[in-house]
Amino acid sequence: MSKEAQELAFYHHRDRAVSSESFLRFIEQVEREFEPPLSEQHHLPDYVNKLLSLAEVNYVLDGDRVVAAIACYANDYEHYNAYATFIGVLPDYRGSGIARPLLSRGIESCRQAGMQNLRARTWHRGKILAFYEEMGFVVERVETNEWGVESLQLNMVLNDRSDDAR
Repeated sequence: MSKEAQELAFYHHRDRAVSSESFLRFIEQVEREFEPPLSEQHHLPDYVNKLLSLAEVNYVLDGDRVVAAIACYANDYEHYNAYATFIGVLPDYRGSGIARPLLSRGIESCRQAGMQNLRARTWHRGKILAFYEEMGFVVERVETNEWGVESLQLNMVLNDRSDDAR
């Protein structure tokens, strides 16, 4: 059953590490909603280990169960671009207000890592695109990915590096 966002616990992986097994169980419950499914793009246990070791991972627990997560790679110190590679919410928790604070935490993790831009990709033009735009993302381009699926490349400016130089 769904709970409101204020009743759930939000964490950053650095502050409270989630086990790879628990995170894998969560990924397996949402991976078919990606186009193409994550299991067709990655070996899921390897993907989970890569996320937990290299990405900024923020997640939501209901008890000890992961019910939502965002993973952003924020380690491009040449171009200062972060990439939101994964965001997902279990179906029973959608509409509870989790996504907005979860994405905000992901954005803040990327800002704190010194990234200038946060990029994301979606293949949806409806509510999800509107949500990203409300959060400050803009569509940079539309392209067809290697699986033949139209995807929208999104960008959000996080930090203006020219301001840092002043």
